Amino acid sequence: MRFNLFRQLDGAESGGTAATSPLLAPPHAAHQEPTGPIKIQTRDVSVFYGDKQALFDVSVDIPDKAVTAFIGPSGCGKSSFLRCLNRMNDTIPIARVKGSIRMDGEDIYDKALDPVLLRARVGMVFQKPNPFPKSIFENVAYGPRIHGLTENKTELADRVEQSLKRAGLWAEVADRLDAAATGLSGGQQQRLVIARAIAVEPEVILMDEPCSALDPIATAKIEELMDELREEYCLVIVTHSMAQAARVSQRTAFFHMGELVEFDDTETIFQNPRDKRTLDYITGRFG
Repeated sequence: MRFNLFRQLDGAESGGTAATSPLLAPPHAAHQEPTGPIKIQTRDVSVFYGDKQALFDVSVDIPDKAVTAFIGPSGCGKSSFLRCLNRMNDTIPIARVKGSIRMDGEDIYDKALDPVLLRARVGMVFQKPNPFPKSIFENVAYGPRIHGLTENKTELADRVEQSLKRAGLWAEVADRLDAAATGLSGGQQQRLVIARAIAVEPEVILMDEPCSALDPIATAKIEELMDELREEYCLVIVTHSMAQAARVSQRTAFFHMGELVEFDDTETIFQNPRDKRTLDYITGRFG
């Protein structure tokens, strides 16, 4: 069943013959496991860039201790919505967000809430790895240092080590922490960026197509890491790969033309979608 699923998905994603029935998820897929309580709740969220509306009235409940995947064709609004969750759209002068977004019941758009502190709680990993032009050690140490999370060099070194271990990178870089981070491979750089996010003790990690620039081996390592991290964090990913969404997520949201078409357990989305647009997308009829 697993082989059939990914053969169908990979065929659809590469322009091959689309399946004619809902895709079946592998029986041991992670998304069959229970998720945690609701971490982020959004109600009627709309995003505007100047006079253009990019997102229309999106309402979702995102669980903790799980991976939630946003899928949909390019330009459908999934990345715009992801950036709402840590107020990254605030950095775009013409962007405007309407609606309600709450994390643990707290309004993250409250004027009294410092966006910088919010982004320490809601980390972001981008499509292209963006290590600082510093050493491997300094990349991970940067956040704890500026947020005053450690009291001395020993504590800082311990935090760096633990963050690199949790990101699955320590064994590969332990003997060259002073080396330039830009000298790492693409997959290593992406895990370094994840370690950098983990180092400030976030509650949520957002990932915007974190594997799109990586080779299959590096992608597999990042996906394994996601599965480990979800035991401690709320993970939200944007991905163009339906096979990846099926492999790593417990919940999946399908976006189309700025609208949230469907949001459900990943197994339900791929086995028995309610909306014909969802079925057409996952079977490769458009996208």
